[in-house]
Amino acid sequence: MRKITMLLILGWLLCLAVHAIDNLRIPDLRTLGIGGGGVTEMPLYNPALLATQTQSKLYANYYNRYSVSELATVSGGFYYLNDVIPAGLEISSFGYDEYRESLFRLSMGKQVAEKWTVGIAVQYVLLQSELFEESSGRISADIGISCCPVENVLTGLSILHMPSIKVGDKNIDNEHIASYSVQLGFSWKVINTVLITGSVDNCDEEPVSGSFGMEYMPFDDFKIRAGVRTSPLRPSLGVGYRIAGIDADIGMVYHSVLGVSMGLGISFSF
Repeated sequence: MRKITMLLILGWLLCLAVHAIDNLRIPDLRTLGIGGGGVTEMPLYNPALLATQTQSKLYANYYNRYSVSELATVSGGFYYLNDVIPAGLEISSFGYDEYRESLFRLSMGKQVAEKWTVGIAVQYVLLQSELFEESSGRISADIGISCCPVENVLTGLSILHMPSIKVGDKNIDNEHIASYSVQLGFSWKVINTVLITGSVDNCDEEPVSGSFGMEYMPFDDFKIRAGVRTSPLRPSLGVGYRIAGIDADIGMVYHSVLGVSMGLGISFSF
């Protein structure tokens, strides 16, 4: 019970500090390092990006908020590319034994024109806690679009958790685990060693927020990242190294009140 009380207090502080929170849909550590705008960076935020990938991918991430183990998110996924419909599977878990949120997501994308791709995803979000007699969940859908208007520029638009349907115990308020979000963003590969990204988000609890970041590759297989996210202002840093088809990424996000959040990500492309 003490742990549950502590978690509820921490959750309340987080809500005050960062408003809308999605504990399960966490950007990979590469995306976190450049500000966290994932609409043009990862299929978890835009399923249309499955059709822009060049390799199949298996990944796992661990992200720890503010050095509190009860606020950690563990996630993983698999993107399978093929000539018919590229598909993805993602799983994410937040919390600990007495309080846990879980995400199970299936997605697919398709190129519909020379410069356009579209995608759709369906996910089930489950809330389990010793505070409740039964578990509660939501089933929702994402849709996404990406476009490459000119060479080296990618734009994306995604609508997340819309529509969303409650399942399980109807008396449990679980709106926060699957709140809708609309995201618009771009990425621009200025030169072979520099990438610039930016995004604007709108959700039911946060009118407007945004992110901006840059990734620089000073030499082969090593990348340095920096970014910032608004509402409130949260700067981020990260590094990544690739060897034998395996990418290792470390990211850090700083909050002026709550402190530092850090994570590690591993992915294998083939």
